[in-house]
Amino acid sequence: MGKKYLRRVNQLLQRKIAELLLEESNDPRFSAVTITDVSVNRDTTRAEVYFSIIGTPEEIAETQAALNHAAGWLRSKLAPTLRLRNIPQLIFIYDPSLAHGERIDALLHQFQHEAQSYGPDTTATPDTDDLPASEE
Repeated sequence: MGKKYLRRVNQLLQRKIAELLLEESNDPRFSAVTITDVSVNRDTTRAEVYFSIIGTPEEIAETQAALNHAAGWLRSKLAPTLRLRNIPQLIFIYDPSLAHGERIDALLHQFQHEAQSYGPDTTATPDTDDLPASEE
């Protein structure tokens, strides 16, 4: 199958799975889950569903197990809404990119706060282009 078709299937699955988890699931663990990406194999029999959630490693592992347990329910909900020959097997994989991004943001904020507490940099030399030309 073409790359364009697979990309559309990936996007569709990502949107539909996120909607189902948010709107139709009764599991409170899924309310904080973000579906970050989906990667379907060429024959659309298997989809790796990448998710992110902020929490402890135990909470992440528990949520991943719950998502994989709910995969059959999700497939049954997806089947009538998708016009695919195969409804792929869903494999949920934790995506740490959002957690890493938040950590980087926190470090940048901390660095900015520390830099402001030292005040302006008084060791900088003035730019000579800004000085008036001397008259001789």
